[in-house]
Amino acid sequence: MNSNITEIYLIRHAEQLKIFNSEFLNNLSANEAQIQNEKITLTINGEKQAESLSKIPELSNLDLLFSSSYSRAIATAKYIAYINNIDINIDGRLNEKKLGDLNELKSLGKSKNLSFTKEQLLNENSKTKYGESHFEVKKRMQNFLTDILNNYINKKIALISHGAAIKFLLSSWCKLDENGNLIYNDDILLVNSPSVIKLSFSGNKLINIVQII
Repeated sequence: MNSNITEIYLIRHAEQLKIFNSEFLNNLSANEAQIQNEKITLTINGEKQAESLSKIPELSNLDLLFSSSYSRAIATAKYIAYINNIDINIDGRLNEKKLGDLNELKSLGKSKNLSFTKEQLLNENSKTKYGESHFEVKKRMQNFLTDILNNYINKKIALISHGAAIKFLLSSWCKLDENGNLIYNDDILLVNSPSVIKLSFSGNKLINIVQII
């Protein structure tokens, strides 16, 4: 690795269990929904995806591994930690956006036929009561990344986070089209479950973004 470059691997967790059906949502307060969201773990297929993910060459010889505090992120991180024989460091700044009021959430973006994540990508101040906006999530993700770049220079580091949080952070360097797609150097970056996107920095300056998977 170039001694002047810090490599950040931004990873979305593997496939998660789907528990947020309408009947379930209607019976939860914002706080209860947040607690349940943090506990969602991986499907059986997601476990297989996470194990396969840990074996890709780009995620070998890591110096550090950080994860959000959510169960599905830690469940993805554990395979990477095992392969690299390193610890999982937990940091809440990598957590998914807080959903907030679920009734408001269901209507967010509907007038424009957009999902609530795309609505928030296009309007960085859009949020529900008790929820987080694009701007707020991006700020805490940027603060975390700045700390990492200042404290772990010239290292190879994996960060396990979530779809909306990763998209909001990437919007710092990417263009957004009318559909909420992230565009970097004319390429669309896909933040699927799972996905790996490599960010290369010289100091605190972004040099390049590359989609790995």
